[in-house]
Amino acid sequence: MQRSPWSRRQFLGALGAGGAAALGAGSLAGCSSSSGQGSGGSSSGGGLTFTLWGGDQEIAAFQKVAAAFEASEGTKVTLNQLPYADVLPSVDSRIQAQDPPDLFRVSYIDIGRYTTLGVLADISSALPSGYSDAFTPALWKAVQDPDGKPVGVPHHTDCSAIVYNAPAFAQAGVTAPTALDQAWTWDQFTQALTEVKGASGGKYPVAINWQAAGAYRWLSFLAQAGGSVFSDDLKTVTIASDAGKKALTYTQGLYTSGLHDPTFLVQAANYPDETFPTGQPLSIATGDFNLPSLVSTATGFEWGATFMPRDTAAATDLGGNAVVVTDGPNAEAAAKFAAFLANAENMKSFCEATTVLPTRSDVTDLTYAVRPDLMPVFVQQATTIPASLVAASTSPVFTQVNQALQQQLEGAFAGKADVDATLEDLQKAIEQALQQQG
Repeated sequence: MQRSPWSRRQFLGALGAGGAAALGAGSLAGCSSSSGQGSGGSSSGGGLTFTLWGGDQEIAAFQKVAAAFEASEGTKVTLNQLPYADVLPSVDSRIQAQDPPDLFRVSYIDIGRYTTLGVLADISSALPSGYSDAFTPALWKAVQDPDGKPVGVPHHTDCSAIVYNAPAFAQAGVTAPTALDQAWTWDQFTQALTEVKGASGGKYPVAINWQAAGAYRWLSFLAQAGGSVFSDDLKTVTIASDAGKKALTYTQGLYTSGLHDPTFLVQAANYPDETFPTGQPLSIATGDFNLPSLVSTATGFEWGATFMPRDTAAATDLGGNAVVVTDGPNAEAAAKFAAFLANAENMKSFCEATTVLPTRSDVTDLTYAVRPDLMPVFVQQATTIPASLVAASTSPVFTQVNQALQQQLEGAFAGKADVDATLEDLQKAIEQALQQQG
């Protein structure tokens, strides 16, 4: 196991540049189930500590793999379950104190900061020959450090699609697309929402899940219009473009036309999936990881799923999480657990139990435990995650990109800020982040 040196001073300096504490407070909110209660624990008495958040199904699935690993390798893995908002601040403070957890769960939109800080271990020696070949190349790249060494495993992914109130849509005579190549265009989406609102007595027909740290999900609309945050080499900011103007004009119009629920602005403190079960809004963009909770809460009406709208292209966001190994005394054993966690058998069982998507191409024929009738929508939608969006989302400066989106989109949607001025401010903020990154 190769270890890379790092110092407390270096880590503190890196935190100062990007504000990891603030990042941890909210950036996990939109990726995978967010529930979880603190259970403490910093030592496993010779075993491994794994800091994570998770819903009930996820924790049960992780515990099942940990038990199997202990039976196979004789190494106990203690899950240090925390509320999602506390995970990264806890990890950061423990790294600063020279007492990091052996492994931690991290979303792809946050991972870029850690892969460039030198606080993670190269786990190459723990991986069987050809291990990486089974993974989606872009996601495997996301768990590599700047030297191309793997520091963890891309555990699963997820994406957003549209979940809708079936009776409300039927009352309006609106039939949702059932195939990806039939997904609504932006104009068709607007027309469908207008008809649903009219038939429902004025209820808001949609809310998109771009609240708080989910602001980056607006980039799906940018990609649908043919735009991107960066150039292919990630060295030039390209968000202020004709495609950017088209995407921002369209999404701003969802609010100004009264179609988007105005209580769900970008800086809202709650999420559309929390009120969808009450009957408003009548459709939401949400991730497949939310299906288990919706099954429990949205029991008063039937609901279905269809695809994100499209413009010149179909696109959705990159969700999901990796598991990374910290550069500590237990790195070798932790690397073995990471490899075990993401082998084909364990990834398949985790995805089936928690309604998320595999990152391995050899994990097929999944039998989902919850709403297996709707999961094909998300599986198909996941094929539209653009490579440019994966590269941007896992870049070292994506924390700053997402923070800029939170600030600027709020003004555009709430205050009707000028589209061109908003894009110029976004462009400047992201260029500044690139310059600071050096």
